[in-house]
Amino acid sequence: MKYYSISSSLSRKVTGHYPQVKEIKYSCDVWDEPRFIEHVYFTPVLDFEPITANAVLYAKSKSTDLINVTGMGFTKKPLVSTKLKDILQQFRKTGMQFFKSPVIKNGIVNEDYWVLNFFEVNMNFIDYTKSKVYLTENTFDLVRPLDIFDYNAYINTKEVIDEQGSPAGILVDSINILPGVDEDFFVLTQVEGGAKYIASEKLKAFIEQQSCTGIEFMPLELKLTEWLQGGIRETVYGKV
Repeated sequence: MKYYSISSSLSRKVTGHYPQVKEIKYSCDVWDEPRFIEHVYFTPVLDFEPITANAVLYAKSKSTDLINVTGMGFTKKPLVSTKLKDILQQFRKTGMQFFKSPVIKNGIVNEDYWVLNFFEVNMNFIDYTKSKVYLTENTFDLVRPLDIFDYNAYINTKEVIDEQGSPAGILVDSINILPGVDEDFFVLTQVEGGAKYIASEKLKAFIEQQSCTGIEFMPLELKLTEWLQGGIRETVYGKV
């Protein structure tokens, strides 16, 4: 099966304005409040209701099903409509939590939005024999390839590197998924961009059939530079 990395639309025709979000409003101290959603990274929230942030759209921005937002409160966490939330929950039964994160436009609060906390990371889905793993320095600089051919080797190598601490790190690139994986929606970390939310071809087709807006699907095996600079994205989704 083919897999795709989910990303926000880059098309102004789709988003109405680029960037979509003018600012982010907060109702707490984003650094010192432990319940703020920014401090939750790929772990389940069990004993408290997180405090979320509010994306404020430009007047010309469209309220798409996936909002293109970056900043405190949304780091590696998608902001989705109830429509898209319900679809994702239909295709994935475990490992996800959604928390209300209303969007503001022209002073009007739209309660129909949620921030996703995905706490089950499926690095075990990667076919390491067909993917590439690198030792990195300062997050982005590739040092050398690592000889990793299965998930156990990945875990063992990552533990050694994590013990060394910054600036050393690990990056999985040119990602391929193992045959027989039966999840249609999952997340990968230690990848380009820090995290990738992955949709199967089946989920991609359903999202498109339901006319969800603000979403683009990049073939998982591609690098972002190949997708953006090679003309592939423009062929599929048109000009930015």
